[in-house]
Amino acid sequence: MIFKWETEEERLLRHMRIPPKKKLEWLRQMHDFILKSSSKKTREIRWKLRGI
Repeated sequence: MIFKWETEEERLLRHMRIPPKKKLEWLRQMHDFILKSSSKKTREIRWKLRGI
C-alpha cells in the first residue's frame, strides 16, 4: 500500500509499531523464498559473500 501523504517520520513510526516477532517472521519467509527461487550457483555466491 502506498501512503504518499505520510511524512518520513510518520512512516517510520508506522513501521516501528509492527511487533518484532512479526518482522522476524517476514524476514524468515523472505529468506525461505529466496532460497527456493535461487539457482544453485546463486546460492553458492550468497553463502560465499556471507562468509559461511
